[in-house]
This record gives sequence, C-alpha cells and structure tokens, in this order.
Amino acid sequence: MSVPLPSPAPLPGIHRNESYINFEVTFFTFPMLLLVLPIFYMPVTIIIILRIFVKLLYAIKDKNVNVPLFSAICISHIMVSCDSREVIHQINFQCLLFFICDFFYVRLMTSGVFTSWCASVLPNRYLIILYATTFYFNYANMLFPFLVSTMRLILFAYPQNQAKVLTWDDLRFAPFINRTILRTALPIIFIYPFFSIFFMFTAEGFCVQARSPFPFGSVVIAFQGSLFQLRNNYFLLFNNLFWMSSCLINNSILLVKLVQLKMSLSFQARSQKSYKAEVSLTFTTFSMIFSYLSNSMIVIAAQLGGELSYYAIMLRPFGNDLETCVVPWVFYLTHPIFRRKTNTLRVVP
Repeated sequence: MSVPLPSPAPLPGIHRNESYINFEVTFFTFPMLLLVLPIFYMPVTIIIILRIFVKLLYAIKDKNVNVPLFSAICISHIMVSCDSREVIHQINFQCLLFFICDFFYVRLMTSGVFTSWCASVLPNRYLIILYATTFYFNYANMLFPFLVSTMRLILFAYPQNQAKVLTWDDLRFAPFINRTILRTALPIIFIYPFFSIFFMFTAEGFCVQARSPFPFGSVVIAFQGSLFQLRNNYFLLFNNLFWMSSCLINNSILLVKLVQLKMSLSFQARSQKSYKAEVSLTFTTFSMIFSYLSNSMIVIAAQLGGELSYYAIMLRPFGNDLETCVVPWVFYLTHPIFRRKTNTLRVVP
C-alpha cells in the first residue's frame, strides 16, 4: 500500500492563480490614473529642481557660501532631498530615487501592469529588493531635514564669515562645526536605514490582491520569512515620529529666531534679500511635513486594520507627490535668489 505524499503548501497571495495569470490591464481605473498623473507635473518639477541645483553650483564659487552646508545640499539632492542655501534657509526636495522606487512599489503594482507576471512566478527575492530599497530611501529621507536644520541652527548661533580660512582660533565657529557634523552624519545616514530593514534580508516578496477600494488585479507587495518574523510597521512608525518630532523642534527654534530677527529689524531692512530668504524658510519649513504625514497615515491605518490601510495606500502617492512638488515650487517661487536682478549675485551666509 503506497503512502500518499503530503500536498505542497499553498502559495501565498496571487501566485499560480489562473485568474490573475490571465489578467489584462484596464486603462480606465483609478490606479491607472495614479500611474499617469505625474506626467502632468513631474517634468516641471524636475526642471525646477535642476534650476535650483544649477544655481547652487554657481553659488559654491562665491567665497561666502558655507561649504559644508552646500555639500549636504548636493548629496541630499542626489539621494534624498535638497536643502537650503543663502541666509540659512531650508528646503526639502524629495529624492528622485525615492520617487522612482515608490512609483514602482505603489503605482505600477496597483495599476495591474505587473499582475500577470506576479501570478505566473513564485515568491521571489526581486520583489523584496524593490520593497527594501523603497524603504531604505524612505528612512534616509527622514534624516536629511534634521541634519540641515541642525546645521542652520549652528549658522544662526555663529554667523561668521563662511569663506574665512580656518585657524586654530576659529575652531569654535560654524564652519568647523558644520564640517565636522557633515563628515560624521553622512556615513551614519547611509548606514542607518539598514538597522530598520535588516530583517528583510532573509525574506521573500510576494504579491497579494489589494482590498477595496482597489479593483480586481491591483496588487501590493508583502513578504514572508523575515528574520525573527519582524514586520515593517513598527520600525516605520518609530522612525517617522522620532525624526518628525526632532525636525519640528529644530524648525520651531528657527521660527522663533526668525520672529526675533523681524522684531529687531527696521521696515527698510525687512525688504532686503536676507529677510525675504528667511520668510521663504517659513513657508518651506511647513511644506516639507508632507512626507512625514504620508508615512504616519500608512502606519496608523495599518494598526487600525481593515480596509483603512488600503485607503491609506491609495492616498500615499498624493502625499509623496505633495512633498516632491510643493516644496521645490514654494522654495523656487518665494526665495529672492531666483528673482531676476541686475546687480551681481551675492550670497550672505
């Protein structure tokens, strides 16, 4: 008498499901609208970001530019964000790399473009690589606003000539302090996200059908086999709340200093470029909160359970796009450095 072989464990999600293997993409759905919507505003946003970047490249040649702060600007622009310049103001551009990863992670997956492929393959490492990479940039993105706001606070505390050649007598001032902070912080920022995604290294990604309000064929990425069975929600919640609170504290102090500066200046002085730059800081400081709010919405909805998390996933691209677009637009439209002028450009540190 033959012993029956144990049946294989069922595959998670939609994998090997004929209904999803034969799925055909429909273009008249809300997820598809989310997919094509960036075409209308991302090209303009990229042009604005490039103009800001070019302006910063020219500004570094000015002897008054704070070199450590500018270095943070360049690196954060390439990877995560683009932060401030001139008269210690701040701007946070969301990283284009994070936008691209999130575009694949949310928009393309829920649009149904990869549904048939996901269903025809087994759970695999490619999906977890996309998942982990997206959150790697997301976690790194949380640190840059705090870094630059801290460097700006130091510039407020030590308004020295940033072009001055440092001597041993100058080590107590902002250039040396910011240079030290930058050299220390950058390796930490690039390594730090691994402490929040390390448990994904042993995991496999798989696709699951997104629940209402998403239509049939919209999938999201989940994972199984993580180290110690850890999940991502608690890491995301802690990082988001901690860095958002830290950034808000720094910016609140900067806002108080701006009010003090306004009270100490005459009406004529308030019309000068340096003060207008600080007013631009006020707007950009508040406009950079969108990414934190978007992450918080995802985590809180996941904790509440039910279909709320899928509504949050549907709204998440709008929150990320608000940060990606509104922040550089506000900075570009309000900061005096981008206004046409006849006199020679000069940056006041």
